[in-house]
Amino acid sequence: MIIDQPEENLDNRSVYATLVGYFRDTKKKRQIIIVTHNANLVVNGDAEQIVVCNFEANDRVQGRKIKYVSGSLEHSFEEDSTIPDVLEKKGIREHVCELLEGGHKAFKDREEKYSI
Repeated sequence: MIIDQPEENLDNRSVYATLVGYFRDTKKKRQIIIVTHNANLVVNGDAEQIVVCNFEANDRVQGRKIKYVSGSLEHSFEEDSTIPDVLEKKGIREHVCELLEGGHKAFKDREEKYSI
């Protein structure tokens, strides 16, 4: 099952009350691929594989690239400022926390609440 932005036009309460439970139940029976900008859906839905995308535009070289990095929420490491690539310099958990409302503290709260 592939779903593109299921959270569109929904508030965060509706996302959690409706979508998260549905995805948690459905993923027991079938594979679900979700395209979303909502990190809350990723964390609360207990995603097993996360793909983070980054769009790069270089006007001098007239090039545009979409780069990807993937892994689980457990893939975590401190940001390495010596690595120039924005995706490779930190772990999946750090990318999710950067996008998640409330940042690292919100992730830790969810981690404890849902035993992630």
